[in-house]
Amino acid sequence: MKNEHATAVIDAYLDADVHPVTHAILVEGPWGSGKTYFLEKIYEPDRQAKAKARGFYKTPFLFVSLFGVKTADDVEKRMHRAASPGEVAVGKTIGTIVSGGLEFLKIKDATKTTFDAIEKRAARRHVDYILVFDDLERVETGALGEIMGLVNSLITMGQRRVILVGDEAKLLEIHKDANWDEQNEKIVGRRARIEADVESVVRRSVEDVSDGPTKSFMKERVDVLIDLANRSHVENLRNLSWAIVNGARFVRSLLTDTEIREGHTDHVARTMLVVVATTLWYRSKKLSNEALGRLPSLSMTLAVGSMGRHNKREEEDPDTAVAKQFSEIFADLAVESPPLEYQRIIDFEASGILDDAEFTTWTKSQFGFGKGQSEPSWRRLWHSYERPMAHTDEAAEELAEELAKRTHTKRGPILHAAGLAIKHGKAGDIRLTNGAEVVSFFKSYIDELVANRSLEVNKIDPLPIEYESAAGLGFNSKDTPEFEEIYRYLTDKQADVEKVDLESRADEIVKEAEAGDLDALHKLNMMNDDLSRNPVLLGIDVDRMANLIANDVPALNVGSRLLAYRYHHGRHGEPLMTEIPWARKVYEAVIAKVDQWPEPHRYMSKETMEGLIRHYERGHDPEDQILPTPEDAEVNAKEADDRAATSA
Repeated sequence: MKNEHATAVIDAYLDADVHPVTHAILVEGPWGSGKTYFLEKIYEPDRQAKAKARGFYKTPFLFVSLFGVKTADDVEKRMHRAASPGEVAVGKTIGTIVSGGLEFLKIKDATKTTFDAIEKRAARRHVDYILVFDDLERVETGALGEIMGLVNSLITMGQRRVILVGDEAKLLEIHKDANWDEQNEKIVGRRARIEADVESVVRRSVEDVSDGPTKSFMKERVDVLIDLANRSHVENLRNLSWAIVNGARFVRSLLTDTEIREGHTDHVARTMLVVVATTLWYRSKKLSNEALGRLPSLSMTLAVGSMGRHNKREEEDPDTAVAKQFSEIFADLAVESPPLEYQRIIDFEASGILDDAEFTTWTKSQFGFGKGQSEPSWRRLWHSYERPMAHTDEAAEELAEELAKRTHTKRGPILHAAGLAIKHGKAGDIRLTNGAEVVSFFKSYIDELVANRSLEVNKIDPLPIEYESAAGLGFNSKDTPEFEEIYRYLTDKQADVEKVDLESRADEIVKEAEAGDLDALHKLNMMNDDLSRNPVLLGIDVDRMANLIANDVPALNVGSRLLAYRYHHGRHGEPLMTEIPWARKVYEAVIAKVDQWPEPHRYMSKETMEGLIRHYERGHDPEDQILPTPEDAEVNAKEADDRAATSA
């Protein structure tokens, strides 16, 4: 059993009827080593269970965090809140305040009689606990002396048993001006050092899983989890607890699908282990997004990179070195070909949100689980080097047929296929492109998808880790000029498709407004929407928009907001601002039509429209303003007067 020495030290301190010298004990160890976990989850439950079995009563622990405390009064308040949380809540509702000096409740005269019993019970309750002061090193700088003075008072005058919990190395470092040596010589009589108990944390964390099927699944594999945690060289047990929590959530998600649960438990187990290992290293700052991006197809990358070096030793970049270390330690998990995208793990780590339906659907489609599902040809082809040669030929022929039929319309599969074609082409295998040169083949492929309007719209420009992390696959060729050319061509074509699609949507919105739903125009002003960030109105005829806006006062109000709000957040040089000349023409055409309205409608409407637009374009570059500046307006008026005088 781990930490037997610590258990013995604490037992001796608590079981002694009298201490020859009054003292507290210090349970110490590095941050994250599991000091609090040991006391709260292991030592104290075991101590109480043994006492209960023998028919004895053991005074329970009262855990009080000292994190950020500034005075002894702060500590006393926290003691009360920890011992009497319900009474503190009641106290707040009647104006009760907690103060120092162990006067835990001050109650107004009007309610004092009602709460006399609570006050006495609360003060007495603090004697009914063994005090565990946690996070000792995290008290505010300059406050350690006063806090230790309170501890000294509790153990000498109050005859209390006090367990201090902290990292002594950090105490010496953070509170070097507080003379810790003198403090601890006077107050701390014994020390119990805690070592990271990986096995206990894993078993307890699995035991705490709330979902029944997930807990059963993980308990059957708890020894594997313990082995993985030990190989990870865990230094912070909080990170280990979080890793188990994350792993459990992905297991739960996969087990919701009957076909995965009943036929692919090995895949569920590998997913669990990859999630736990990745979370551990990521939380420990051993892994970064960049290093995770190196993992897929790492072996191939290292092999190709070493060719031609002969015996020259070249240093690997830090991210590749980390990825290599991770791959070597967890070689049995095949982390270079993970059962899920690494980015999904990182996203869950940040948010705690996992869409079960989306994740299980993705898993089944990628790995061919369930009825009507089969592993994609491009994935099978990439992994064929681990399988019989006949599988390679079968997958290559299937992918070639799919490419000939223009089956793949999404960005990821197209680029994977292109990368595989490049790699196979170097080996003299040109089946995937039916003998055609790779770049010209895929440009023609993309052009046909555009022509028949089947190319997927994709707004992502940089090559994202979610594509790279799909086990490497064709992205192993991403550093080649052929891949780069295909990638850029595809990106440009997708941008064109998106532009056409957005312009079509904008035209439909204008049609809705023309049909009577004026509020439809507000869809063109929605913040962070693609329609509001892109120049999609340039194809709308100026007179058509002006006729719509100047139809009547309600339409003018909506149109004024469109012109005022749409460009309010735009910045000089952004694509959206290329609409400004169009917007000026619309404004001028609307004003010309409103000039024909009878008074007072003409004057009031023009003033409102101009005032609204001018307010929202305040501070914009003159080139990005719809209305002329006052100086420009003055010049325009003078020019108009001059023209009139010349005509006369």
